[in-house]
Amino acid sequence: MKRLVLLLLILTFIYPNPVFAHAFGTQYTLPIPFYLYFWGAGAALIASFVVIGFFIRQTKKDASYKKIDISKSFLGSLINNKLFLFAIKIIGFIFFILAIATGLWGVNDFEFNLNMTLFWIIFILGITYLSAIFGNIYSIINPLKNSIEFIEYIWNTPIKGFFPYPKWLEYYPACLFYFLLIWFELVGETTPHKLSIIILSYAFITLIGTLTFGKNVWFEKADFLSIFFSLLSLVSPFEYQKGKLYLRPPFIGLITKKTASFSLLIFILFMLSSTAFDGFRETLAWGGISSAISESLRSFLGFQTETLIDTVFLLLSPFFFLIIYLFILIVTKLIANTTLTLLDSALEFSFSLIPIALVYNISHYYTLFAIQGQDIIRLASDPFGLGWNLFQTDTFVPNINLLSTKFIWQTEVAFLLGGHIAAVYISHLLALNVFPSHKKVIISQFPMLILMVAYTVLGLWILSQPLSVGK
Repeated sequence: MKRLVLLLLILTFIYPNPVFAHAFGTQYTLPIPFYLYFWGAGAALIASFVVIGFFIRQTKKDASYKKIDISKSFLGSLINNKLFLFAIKIIGFIFFILAIATGLWGVNDFEFNLNMTLFWIIFILGITYLSAIFGNIYSIINPLKNSIEFIEYIWNTPIKGFFPYPKWLEYYPACLFYFLLIWFELVGETTPHKLSIIILSYAFITLIGTLTFGKNVWFEKADFLSIFFSLLSLVSPFEYQKGKLYLRPPFIGLITKKTASFSLLIFILFMLSSTAFDGFRETLAWGGISSAISESLRSFLGFQTETLIDTVFLLLSPFFFLIIYLFILIVTKLIANTTLTLLDSALEFSFSLIPIALVYNISHYYTLFAIQGQDIIRLASDPFGLGWNLFQTDTFVPNINLLSTKFIWQTEVAFLLGGHIAAVYISHLLALNVFPSHKKVIISQFPMLILMVAYTVLGLWILSQPLSVGK
């Protein structure tokens, strides 16, 4: 029976459908047919699974790994240099104030106002990629936390809050704030002025939250940016611990932590699903689905429903991935005959999804960072859009040919495949700590392998779809 279930799962994913591939709004003929990418990606994942299963055989109950002390290196000396850290904090705070000020008092046009590019491209995307490379640098530059700590310094007392943080809240406030950020980005038609109001509102909520529940618990449980960048920093090859800087294998930090609650699992799934939804909603396929639903609802409700549809699907997106994830874990439980509960299994392996969330983000947005990010050079000369030319760069034009379409597609495939191989590796390491024998570990990972293949194919399919007009 267990073998039959496994066979059915494999058959579900081995028959690909042909698609017509486009890229970034222009016609692009793939170097080879899409189905060959499908087979190639699946074969690479299976091969990596076999290699990982063969060479990593020792079952262990700890998260030990080799690391090299590089505290005496240039980077290590910077990390412990108080003047450097203070300068980084000041720069982060200046950019924070600049993003707010330009939105409030500059022209309300993102093409001529600094704050949209500074916040969405340089800050959100830039810190995302830097966190994955260098570790949790946001913990240093976090302007909101640094402002709270400055208040603590002035008051000469730590802010511990007036009330204990309710246990039942867990990470749900962070999930809510994260959803709202993505909603404002994708659905809310945010302008520079609106963005400044959003940032100010969140700063006020953070102040009230820290005064109510205390600084430490608020930034650990409720500040979604701190949680987001902290999770991504686990894939970094750098580890900072007790004043020392270490070099470690990439992604290995994911086995040092464990998801403590279902709410954090939802947060991780939303890291994955929000990017997937953003990519999917730009395609012609989504345009057809959205239009059909909108027509039906408009005849019933009597008003435009595009925003409502986007909101509902964005809200439901992590639960779509959750259903798939739980189904795979149910199959794992059946074929591995484990006593681990479904919830415990879901929490145990949840960090293996973070590499997938990261590469989904990179494959969808790195071109935006590389090309639109160049516009910061022009906007720096005239941040308010008032006709200034502070650095003589007001005529700078981004090089849209910096990356060829072929190069973009090939690197996106490489990112997706590499991230899923890393996920297979991390999932295997996590399984070593769960199952009592190597045989059980291998058996348990067959369904997870199928999940990784499915996520890879989904990512490639979304990237290969033709874009809808105006997206």
